[in-house]
Amino acid sequence: MKRLLILLVVGSAMLVPSAALASGVVLKVQPSSHLVALTTTGSHVALYHSAAASRVHVGQRVTVSARRLGNGTFAASKLRVVGHASKVHFRGLLLAKSSTRWLVSAGGAVISVHRGSRTTSSARDGAPKVGSTVDVQATVGSDDELDDDVVTVVSATAPGGTIEGRLTLGTGTITVSSEHMSLVIKVPAGIDLTAFKLGDEVVADFTQGTDGSLTLTRLSTTDDNQDTNDDDQGDGGGGGD
Repeated sequence: MKRLLILLVVGSAMLVPSAALASGVVLKVQPSSHLVALTTTGSHVALYHSAAASRVHVGQRVTVSARRLGNGTFAASKLRVVGHASKVHFRGLLLAKSSTRWLVSAGGAVISVHRGSRTTSSARDGAPKVGSTVDVQATVGSDDELDDDVVTVVSATAPGGTIEGRLTLGTGTITVSSEHMSLVIKVPAGIDLTAFKLGDEVVADFTQGTDGSLTLTRLSTTDDNQDTNDDDQGDGGGGGD
């Protein structure tokens, strides 16, 4: 009987999830909300909550020990700088563009990329279009800015994306404001927002219609395991990562 109890205790301990180790390059830092956006495997981007956010910079290579939260972001227990990258590569949803910059939603973060003379000719001529999935290769500048090398269209349309920012509640809509832009997102019937209030830091997942309109699929606070629906499979890879 004692042997059986010991085996049960050991078996239960093995089921307790442990923090996973990952590595990547810093794409964006938000010290006020303790968030770091990393491009990790391939072109994938993920958001990490870290007390070390104020001490890291764009372009630094880091290793991180973290656990996944229900909203697709990660809670980092350790983050260590191990080097520096001069180039970065990531994929996401093109939210907006101007003559001077691209704004791309990737893993929940809105990544700002300076638009320079090295941009491909197709991009200078007007492509990619807002709402498309893009692949971005960029150079890390000395001022923590990203300067575009090549921005290419992966898909002319994107099924949706993710954005992290401050919440404003409207009538039938919400607005999520990140550092560089605000998105107005329609709220369909059936999503309960009574647990949220003005100014909350949230992560919003959304789909994109053929007309370019955005519809909310899930909303959670940035450090919360609980979502507004029953789907716990959030991929945290906004915009087709």
